[in-house]
Amino acid sequence: MVKNLLIALFSGLSAIAYAGEGEKIANAIQSANTAELSEMFNSSIELETPASSGVNTREQARVVLDNFFRNNTPVRATLTHETTGTSNSMIVISLVTKTGTFRISVVGSYKNGSFVINEFKIT
Repeated sequence: MVKNLLIALFSGLSAIAYAGEGEKIANAIQSANTAELSEMFNSSIELETPASSGVNTREQARVVLDNFFRNNTPVRATLTHETTGTSNSMIVISLVTKTGTFRISVVGSYKNGSFVINEFKIT
């Protein structure tokens, strides 16, 4: 009984420790801070923008996002959905730019206690 209670407590604390990644990502997107975003990228990331799609290195993905933000200046980024699973987490952000509105979906996982982005799609 005590063992089950400790497991439940630890699981709850782990979820709390990882909460907030979506807000951090939304803030970086709103400020077009590709340096902060790329720090969270896996060494290889699936990246999709209206202009390109494919698997990129962390550095290539940063250049692609720099180009996207240069052409679509962010006005507001709002976290609309965030789930944390046992192996993957999904984050959805609504991005309003000077040229239009976009939906950004982010899929990531936790490695050594840090959130790592594996997929970043702007549609």
